[in-house]
Amino acid sequence: MADHIAFYGKGGVGTSTLVSNISAALVEAGFRVLQIGFSRHGDSCGILNGGIPIPTVWDQYAEQGSISFDTVVRRGFKDTYCIELGSPPGEQGASWTEQGLDLLLKHELISSLVPDFVLYDISGDQTSGVLHTLLEKIDLHRLFAVTTADFMSLTAVNSIIEQLERYADNHVPVPFGGLLPNGIASSFEESFIADFARHTHSHTLGRVPRSQMVRQCELYGKTVIEASPLSNQSYFYRRLANQIADEAHKLTTKQQPRPLSREQLRSWAREWADRLFALENGLVTDGAAI
Repeated sequence: MADHIAFYGKGGVGTSTLVSNISAALVEAGFRVLQIGFSRHGDSCGILNGGIPIPTVWDQYAEQGSISFDTVVRRGFKDTYCIELGSPPGEQGASWTEQGLDLLLKHELISSLVPDFVLYDISGDQTSGVLHTLLEKIDLHRLFAVTTADFMSLTAVNSIIEQLERYADNHVPVPFGGLLPNGIASSFEESFIADFARHTHSHTLGRVPRSQMVRQCELYGKTVIEASPLSNQSYFYRRLANQIADEAHKLTTKQQPRPLSREQLRSWAREWADRLFALENGLVTDGAAI
């Protein structure tokens, strides 16, 4: 039975790059992996396919009136299966995502691949409706939130936690796998995210440091796992992939996170602003404010 795992990240935090490297690491470890991109731009799986765009489900449906395995499924790095949902030209929104996902399920394109893992890369520009559609259509085993150490990214994560809480009022709760810190440049940034996780009764899972190698490999149209398999950066992706696989296979889950209210979120932000002020103005020694 496949483990269905969703990854959410606000636009610009590097979710697609992270998910693609996790897919590559899992395939390298011997798993059958399907990655499905939910961006209307159809740009989730590019670095698994040599930087070459993959025709989307909606592209094929608009052109041929139907879809099939051969028209929408691409084999990428080490036979990673890749699908891009996309959206009809000039259109966007959760309704088109729902219809695109229905097409995949109707033609059994997910189950026919017999994957060990199905990774869903949720675009940050249309998250709420897309996530609701995914929760309704797919039995998700885990949802992870990709975040950088900036307030707007964590605010978006808080909104997702809030949505999961509302969904659990009338449905079986979807286990929250934790926060995935991405593009981390300092111990301060790591502590910043970890403190947010503590306040929301969640946790962080691994971390991926900021590295120019990620950009370099993207420019080559490849994942770090493929282009630089012996690098330190590839180690972080492999370790995170192992942690995600272990988390997905756990029979029990940690308590569900609790979102911060708007007032609590602003209060938490002001506390960190005061810490930074004290640090920048020499009121405390380096690191003492963290």
